[in-house]
Amino acid sequence: MKNTIKIYLAGLLCAASLFACKKDFLDRYPLDNIVDQNYWKNENDLKLFANSMYPRYIVGFGTDFADGTVQPWGVNVNTLVYGDVITDNAAPLTYSKVGTNEYNAYLSAQAGSNGWDFTGIKQLNFFLDNYKRAELSADVANKYLGEVYFFKAMDYFTKVKLFGDVPWLSHALNINSPELYAPRTPRAQVMDSIINILDKAIAYLPAKGSEETNRINKDMAQFLKSRIGLFEGTFRKYHTELGLDPVKFLKYSTDASEALLPKYALVQGDKNTVYNSLFATESYRGNTEVIMWREYSAALTYGAAFSRYFAQNLRHQFGATRSLVDEYLCSDGQTISTSPVFQGKGSIQAELQNRDPRLTQTICNFGTYALANTSIQGANNAPLPNLPGLSGNKCPTGYRLGKWFYNSPTDWDRVTNGQQAAPIFRYAEILLNYAEAKYELGEATQAVIDQTINKLRDRVGMPRLTIGSEPADPRLDAIYLTYAGKTIAPLLREIRRERRVEMAFENTRWDDLMRWKTGRFIDVPVEGIKFVQSQFPTVVVNKDIYLSTEGYILPYFKTIPAGRKFDESKAYLFPIPNEDILLNKNLKQNPNW
Repeated sequence: MKNTIKIYLAGLLCAASLFACKKDFLDRYPLDNIVDQNYWKNENDLKLFANSMYPRYIVGFGTDFADGTVQPWGVNVNTLVYGDVITDNAAPLTYSKVGTNEYNAYLSAQAGSNGWDFTGIKQLNFFLDNYKRAELSADVANKYLGEVYFFKAMDYFTKVKLFGDVPWLSHALNINSPELYAPRTPRAQVMDSIINILDKAIAYLPAKGSEETNRINKDMAQFLKSRIGLFEGTFRKYHTELGLDPVKFLKYSTDASEALLPKYALVQGDKNTVYNSLFATESYRGNTEVIMWREYSAALTYGAAFSRYFAQNLRHQFGATRSLVDEYLCSDGQTISTSPVFQGKGSIQAELQNRDPRLTQTICNFGTYALANTSIQGANNAPLPNLPGLSGNKCPTGYRLGKWFYNSPTDWDRVTNGQQAAPIFRYAEILLNYAEAKYELGEATQAVIDQTINKLRDRVGMPRLTIGSEPADPRLDAIYLTYAGKTIAPLLREIRRERRVEMAFENTRWDDLMRWKTGRFIDVPVEGIKFVQSQFPTVVVNKDIYLSTEGYILPYFKTIPAGRKFDESKAYLFPIPNEDILLNKNLKQNPNW
């Protein structure tokens, strides 16, 4: 399967320069002179430049120890797995300032930081300004042009999600460029430009199976268009203050999804293991579900320490929330509020019984996803999680994550050369995108639901969703009413539920909350497992942990006793760093920052 994205470090650009493979060349000429004297001559020059963009944009688990922090979110560089820690899906030991109305402490950040960084755009534009100088046919050059347009669309999409209006730059700038002091380009114009270059990428990139091994193809660009269209369409619909039409972007999403729907299929298997096993492998070659992935292998001479530090040391020290756990349906297709098969919340063992099989493949029951025999010494969070008061890195809610657990002592022993593969784009998301976009367009028929949501449910043996017979959920309806000011239609509620369950801890939840204008879901009280003293005899209540009146662990009882607070007046966008505003008087800060 040629949809693998392998990021070769040998021969790519250094982090501090453009052409690491020609270091002696760089020693002789500054960057501006490279273009004039020695570069842009042949296909290899274009390929080398395009190669350099892959590590920046196809991050996966990162590389080496992967211990950096990505701003403005303040999470580990492996946002694929850890991005949800700033949402209502998870609670890190040290609470996130994002969403708690404390983020304004970052406003003094230096220019070009906290996401307001145009380095990647500058490099991509540098290619766009010069690639035609190579003596190549259009067909050959366009392969790399398509890749650059893909990465530029990806970069700008992230910036719009963070800041709304952002400067649209079409050329590489120098210190005298007037664009450096221009105001921000309106969101609508930027988003139209993103779709324009993404359509060019789709046109120029080779079809799946005809691309050169390890490079981007048309399907990956269609996937990105599906994701972008759904985000922008729903953001416009629910953020009515923008006054922008959502329909064309929702149609972009459905059109792109329809281009992919007949070409891929969900991986099938034992309903009690198939979901978890998707995220615990060293290769997706031949996989019918993963559209883009990053490979780590000995052949590529690099890897990442993800499997070791996730499985053993509980990097990021976080736990899932009761808010997430309570959203999983029971095995009869009903909610925990109404199902007769629900066993109650008296213990984690009880509440995980008779539930959607994805729950126990995402959240560890006690004794599951334990370390295999290994000589490595680490903090084993099984059979019981390391609550505060116990030794080792902490799981502050008691709901330890089992998704992404790769039970391979061999891979743990590789340390920074770990070879667990990172799925970047997954077909399941296309099914979810399509169902939601069709709903928002008023086109969600039973055939659409059968083609999308019910395929996901069929895989794990869950009852199918039938329009008009959606399960009652007074618990979730009350959350919508309290924290979003209204309830939503049962069908939309179930489409959103399916998305949260299927995509948990794949870094989609924050974007979902932002586009649905449900940021205050972060304010839902953060609770963990029902604490059973006999299971943790040395943990001291009101010293090591604190409990709600129902006996659920309250991880933030002491640190933020008033709970998390999402400020709807400003927090749907991040602030531009103050120093950038000081440098460019035409930049206006986002509202209420």
